[in-house]
Amino acid sequence: MQKECDELVISCLFPPSNYVSGITVAKRIIDAGHPVDVLQARSNLDDNEFSLKVNDYINNRILVDVSCDNDWWECIEKFIRKGKSAIKNDYKRIYSRSWLMANHFLACEYKLQNSSTFWTAEFSDPLIYDLSNNEKTYKQMIVDDDAYIDMLNSHISNFNKDFPLIEYESSAYFIAEYLVYLFADKVIFTNENQRQIMLDQFPVDVHDHVMAKSEIMPHPTLPDEYYHLKKSKLKLDENYVNIAYFGSDYYGKRHFEGLFNALESLNHKYKDKIRLYIFINDKKLIKRLISTLECKGNIKIKKPLEYIEFLNATTRFDVLVVNDANTKGHYPVNPYLPSKFSDYLGSSSDIWAICESESTLSKSDVKYKSDVSDYPTSCEALAEILNDNGYVDEDYSFSDDYYQKRLTSLNELFESEFRKNQRLKKQLNEKSNKRFKIF
Repeated sequence: MQKECDELVISCLFPPSNYVSGITVAKRIIDAGHPVDVLQARSNLDDNEFSLKVNDYINNRILVDVSCDNDWWECIEKFIRKGKSAIKNDYKRIYSRSWLMANHFLACEYKLQNSSTFWTAEFSDPLIYDLSNNEKTYKQMIVDDDAYIDMLNSHISNFNKDFPLIEYESSAYFIAEYLVYLFADKVIFTNENQRQIMLDQFPVDVHDHVMAKSEIMPHPTLPDEYYHLKKSKLKLDENYVNIAYFGSDYYGKRHFEGLFNALESLNHKYKDKIRLYIFINDKKLIKRLISTLECKGNIKIKKPLEYIEFLNATTRFDVLVVNDANTKGHYPVNPYLPSKFSDYLGSSSDIWAICESESTLSKSDVKYKSDVSDYPTSCEALAEILNDNGYVDEDYSFSDDYYQKRLTSLNELFESEFRKNQRLKKQLNEKSNKRFKIF
């Protein structure tokens, strides 16, 4: 028999899944410190240390059989339908967080059917617009269920006739934000810039309505004990200054050229004392990008670590690098705050923040800072790191020909890749022609 609980957390991709948003939800639960029920998609992964640890705060896990991990309407509709059937108890409070935004859709359904329930909804990032501030227009995101939209519009009319109704064939991104803004009792943003951008750019004027019930809550930082649950197997040489970047797939927007520039152009008698570790999924791409650098021996490319091992690894490096998404020229202010920054804060290591002007990260209290679009500031930060770790060279300098050398090497690299792809296509076409040749 299930134990009774008065709060439901809806998080489709909850641990043991390793999705960042699901981990953030788990951290919220731990930070709150009281028991909850969790509704999530059934995972084919075995429980890991973090998933088992968060069980201390979970009364019941309500598992839903959905295999889709995309925010497509087909997946959202399935999650709503199966999630509604799986919820058996009455809850005083519910919580949902994007991503996936299917969480918000299901939470809204529950709220509309249980008006006295207090719904807290959190946004991880802006939904409607991408990193370049372009509206997302994926065809899979179109809500083509007229009956569903009619149902929502009926509730909107009853709620407040001053707010416009949802048009047929609207984007699920728009609908998800709109439902949260209208019906959630509390709306959480991770930083002030995010709230400003999302409300200012939303196509319906909901500013005053949302501001009255919204709150800024940065990503939570776990207690120190979580950083020592599992010792990382990573081997580091303490005779070097070990610097780490724990990343994601956003190479194009959170790029490493500032780091590469600083390391490649540095003229310093202790330059070889630097070891830069980059933990990222796309190892192949990064290896290509460093293949023409003279300092490539100083750069180690590693696979991402499971979350609890990652936490322990952050305690073992001298410096942890976090950088802003590059939004200059796209957004008036940067609305993003890297979630791993909150994990870094729980580590004893120094932090090097590569920031965009006026971003939330730029206003943080960290030991080292540089500008994501001003490479010389990263050069100075690297020299400062060496100095602070006992490797002093008062005559250090930086070469000024990095840009031309780098441009030339990248052009040669991508020209080589282009020619390789062209040869491959030609070979495939020749094989295909031979296969289908008619005699």
